[in-house]
Amino acid sequence: MAQGPSQFVSKEEKEAHVQGMFDAIAPRYDLLNRVIAVNMDQRWRRRAAKAARGTGHGPYIDVGAGTGDLTRALMREAPAARILALDLARNMLREGKRKGGEEFQAVQGSGLALPVPDDSIEGMTNAFVLRNLADLDAFFREAYRALRPGGRLVSLEISRPHGRVFGPLYRVYFFRVMPRIGRILSGNKRAYDYLADSVARVADPEELVAMMRAAGFARVDAQPLMRGAVQLFVAEK
Repeated sequence: MAQGPSQFVSKEEKEAHVQGMFDAIAPRYDLLNRVIAVNMDQRWRRRAAKAARGTGHGPYIDVGAGTGDLTRALMREAPAARILALDLARNMLREGKRKGGEEFQAVQGSGLALPVPDDSIEGMTNAFVLRNLADLDAFFREAYRALRPGGRLVSLEISRPHGRVFGPLYRVYFFRVMPRIGRILSGNKRAYDYLADSVARVADPEELVAMMRAAGFARVDAQPLMRGAVQLFVAEK
C-alpha cells in the first residue's frame, strides 16, 4: 500500500517520496492532468496567474512548478518579469524546460527553503501542491518571509465539495475512478494511490485560511471553483 501523507516519519522522508514519485510519472504527467481534470486545470491556472500578477514587474516564483503550466501562465501575464519555477522533481522541470524553451527558468528545490532573500518576491504561486508539502505551516511562514509587503501568495488546491449530489459523485470519481485512470495511463499504481490518499487528507479551506493568517498574512480569500471541488486561495502580505 502507498504511504499516505500522515504516515511519513519525517519531513525529509515525505519530500524524498514526493520527489521520487513525480520524477517517475513526469513523462506522462501532462496527459494525466488533462484527462483527470477534463482540461479545466488550464483555466484554473490562468485565473491563478491573473490573481498573482500585481504590478506585473515581478519577480515571481512558482513553487512545485512541475512541468510549468502555471509558470507559463505567469509568463503570459507578466512577460517582462523574472519568473522562477521551483520543484523537488528534476524530471518534471526537464519536461517544463522542454516545453518552455530558454525563457523557462527552473531550479530544483524545496518550498520549505526558498532560494530568495527576504521581502524580494512580488508574487508566489502553486497549483495542487499544498497537500504534498511536508510542513504546511513552515511553507506559509517561508512564503510570508519571501514576499514583499503587498505581495501575494496564490494557491490552487483540491477540496472536498459537500453537496448532496455533487459531493458523492466527486468522491466516487477521486477515490475510485481517478486512481484507476492514473494507473492505466502512467503504469504507476503507487503514485496514484498516494495522490488519491492525499486528496482524502487535504485540509479544509477554513483550516488552510487560518494557517495562512497564523503565518502573518493579513488578507486571505478562498474562492471555490467547480462547486467547491477546487479552491483558489489569495493571501496578501
